[in-house]
Amino acid sequence: MKTTGNKSGVESGDAESPVDPPLHERVAALADRMSASERTVAQYMADHPEIVVSCSAIQLAAQIGTSDATVVRAAKALGYQGFRELKRSMIDVLTRQRDLAATMDDRLARVSTEDNQIARVLDDSMALLGQLRRGLDIDAWERTVDAVIGAPSVLTYGIGPAESLADYLRLSLQRIGVHARGSGLTGVRLADELLTLRPGELVIVFAPIRQFREISVIVDHANAVGARVVVITESLGMALASKVYAVLSTPQSTTTAASELTAGLVLAHALTLSVASATHDTAVDALGLVNALRASVVGAELDVTPLPTE
Repeated sequence: MKTTGNKSGVESGDAESPVDPPLHERVAALADRMSASERTVAQYMADHPEIVVSCSAIQLAAQIGTSDATVVRAAKALGYQGFRELKRSMIDVLTRQRDLAATMDDRLARVSTEDNQIARVLDDSMALLGQLRRGLDIDAWERTVDAVIGAPSVLTYGIGPAESLADYLRLSLQRIGVHARGSGLTGVRLADELLTLRPGELVIVFAPIRQFREISVIVDHANAVGARVVVITESLGMALASKVYAVLSTPQSTTTAASELTAGLVLAHALTLSVASATHDTAVDALGLVNALRASVVGAELDVTPLPTE
């Protein structure tokens, strides 16, 4: 490994190196050495990589509400020669995250030095959730909760591993009385699914990394029929923000040992609880009906080993 020509004391690999410390780790390690304004900039850059790669130092400064000189100082304090090198490094990271093999290689590089790989996964997952809590757009979150409550029906959608998130949210919403359906259909089969979409309905799309053609078609068709779209994504916030009702951006995961599904799962669970809290009686009654229907179907105790009675 080599170090950049600054005095930060953090080792930095080549831009292509999978062992180059991720930006959020640099922030955590060096925050105490930075001024308050530099820490604010550094934390923003770590939480919003998709914005950083599309901005100049001047544009990013305007976005954050600081000076471009502070942006440059923050980049140098994080171990880069300047903002341009930081930006190049983040572009490389975002490029690699679309390559499954490269992502796995990067993750293995992070856990290979650990005697206990699960410790690294747990640590990275907790750090990711901390980023999620700091960076969550509360306005977008509240709009999403209200949209679910007000929609006549909700369609959840995801491709590949993200389909499991869509199905989890679909089931969770159904159990609290929300009319919901889920889909992971791709290709021409998606057309039949989209035929059922109606004005006023809500589509929640889990798209962690890639903007597949299906996602673009869903967004365009929803807009055409008057349905709302919420996207839960790690990388596509800027690309889709102007086309959808709300974007729930999740932290970058592919530079860590955390799963790209972790943040989406937490948001799906939190969304269910938020909706249930706002529709308490409906949610409780729906879950009571689920229990009654289960008992009717089974015709006996659901559990092989029932709990003892007094």
